Amino acid sequence: MFYTQNFTITLSLLGQNTYITNKGFLSLLEDIAEMHSASIGYGVTDINTTNYSWALLNWKVQFISRPKYGDTITIKTWARNHTKLYCYRDFEVLNSEGKTIALITSKWVLIDISKGRISKIEDNFVQKYKPENKSVFNIIELEKLQEPQNYLSTIDYKIRKSEIDVNNHVNNLCYVDIALEAFPGDANEFNSCKNFEILYKHQIKLDDKLNICYAYEDGENYVVIKSDNGNVLHSIIRFY
Repeated sequence: MFYTQNFTITLSLLGQNTYITNKGFLSLLEDIAEMHSASIGYGVTDINTTNYSWALLNWKVQFISRPKYGDTITIKTWARNHTKLYCYRDFEVLNSEGKTIALITSKWVLIDISKGRISKIEDNFVQKYKPENKSVFNIIELEKLQEPQNYLSTIDYKIRKSEIDVNNHVNNLCYVDIALEAFPGDANEFNSCKNFEILYKHQIKLDDKLNICYAYEDGENYVVIKSDNGNVLHSIIRFY
């Protein structure tokens, strides 16, 4: 089942120029993913009844043309292949002329809220989403991001209260802002990349102390979010 929604690019989605930021763009993708789930009874307001919630593992985003302030865009999303442990959701973004301006895939796990752990994804559960046999990148599985061998810089980072969501951990959208702090260029350069990928490994909580590490390998930028002692890998972000 393809689920479609129109959005207008507003001021709150912009950065230092008139174009949508990476964080603002991901927020629209999350909004339509939630709308799709809510339409079949598995939205955030249904959690108390269903005891299930989706959690993100990966993003892969490719911009063909980045939308700007005042643009009206159409986002189409659908579920595709799944295993017992995870499920993929793809997105296609169109401009007002019907031309494709962005392609996205994402990987999710199902959380059993009552048990506080990942749940198996049964076929009958996924069938409620009526999966489509379409992959925007013509792939079945995402390539796993690898941590760089060497870093050019590392900064300490303290989590702010405003970054904590209803699940009492750092909202996944905030990882993009955290990555920006370690990026050597300015925000416009960071938000003008054509492609970026995010791997979420371990959740971050309010009192966690972090090291944000920057690397540049083979023409690509990496930001790695780790615990201050280096023992816990929280996230790898690649943008190019």
